Amino acid sequence: MNMVDLSPPLLLDKYSPQGERGERDEFSLSSHFQPIYSLAHRRPVGYEGLIRAVDSASGRRLGPLELFSKARHGEERIRLDRQCRALHVRNFQRLGNTRSWLFLNVDPQVASESLRYGPFFLKMLQSNGFPTHRVAVELIETPFEDETHLATAVEHYRKLGCLIVIDDFGAGYSNFDRIWRLRPDIVKIDREMTRRVTIEPLARRMFTGIISVLREAGALVCVEGIETEAEALCAIDANADLLQGDYFAPGSAVLPVENARSDMFARLIAGHRADFAEFQKRQHSRLVPYLAALKNAVQDLSFGAKFQPAVQGLLKLPGARRCYLIGSDGLQIGANVDAERNVYSQDPRFELMQPTEGTDWQTRPFFRRAIETPGNVQITRPYLSVTGPKLCVTLSFAFEASDGSQQVLCVDLDFAELAGKDVAYGVSSLHT
Repeated sequence: MNMVDLSPPLLLDKYSPQGERGERDEFSLSSHFQPIYSLAHRRPVGYEGLIRAVDSASGRRLGPLELFSKARHGEERIRLDRQCRALHVRNFQRLGNTRSWLFLNVDPQVASESLRYGPFFLKMLQSNGFPTHRVAVELIETPFEDETHLATAVEHYRKLGCLIVIDDFGAGYSNFDRIWRLRPDIVKIDREMTRRVTIEPLARRMFTGIISVLREAGALVCVEGIETEAEALCAIDANADLLQGDYFAPGSAVLPVENARSDMFARLIAGHRADFAEFQKRQHSRLVPYLAALKNAVQDLSFGAKFQPAVQGLLKLPGARRCYLIGSDGLQIGANVDAERNVYSQDPRFELMQPTEGTDWQTRPFFRRAIETPGNVQITRPYLSVTGPKLCVTLSFAFEASDGSQQVLCVDLDFAELAGKDVAYGVSSLHT
């Protein structure tokens, strides 16, 4: 296949001397830049280049999707993609910012095919005096069958010294498989996920875990599309690294003053700290009777009391579902003792999970942590037990039994009943 020359001179010569607008066929193109804030630094550390298109004849604005739909075949789409990137680089350079990242959107299809059309990206950056280490190549969410080919293109950008960004994680094709294959430096959370965490308790509880897993994969996490204070607080609570959205600043042809949002961040962080402190107070207040009853049961067991009578006081508390005893080897001693109102045992779908004597719990956090810190109550995050159909949290306590062996007493509590109005928050870890 003959290579089509789409090198920088072909594109850059089309721009006006001011560098803020470009012409492409019947459209006038310009750049806006939306700041991306570091929560830790409380200032912008990057800006995403956003293309703005206007129909030259009618003055009608076109969104990016409509604009790129006009590029009907591969070569034309690559040419438009390159023109947008070159326009953003030139305009951003003229704004005088010398220490922030510039996020440039790239269609994965374009990224994988562009190497066949001749060198462009590095020459374009060099011609504008823009260092590659300040460029974040942002792969937008789109279906793409040849992920191996895409990985080769991504590695090309990485070798140039650019950051690799995956956009819209959680939507469509931007999933964990793409994270594992492409090993991005930054992952942007899909806007729809950002919205749902404020209205769905399950999404809110999972949000922190998703961000934690992405960070363990070696990526910074940006929550984008933030439009409300509630969404901003959810992102802060989930420990996101970067924040982006119209709530902080919309895209603009000019850059905001660097510290213009420092007071806003101070207020948000102070508000989150106060909210979390109140949540911990409510949680501790709810747990007090369970902690007292658990320790009473442990005391009785350590003096040789029978298991079932020893845990009756604990099982009479609201939300208590079952108690069970685990040996130091992680194997359950005897059967569960269920509360009389336990709905778990009434669901026929889980009957086959009910015989629990001898069940191996040694890999479970509630057992491991109790064994590691005997004499301290441990509490899990909400989870679905293998023995029941509803979310629960488990309180566990390692103690020395009357025969000198180490045992762990566990009680499962109904999560929804325990959490009350804090059902969206889960339960924080407790050591007492």
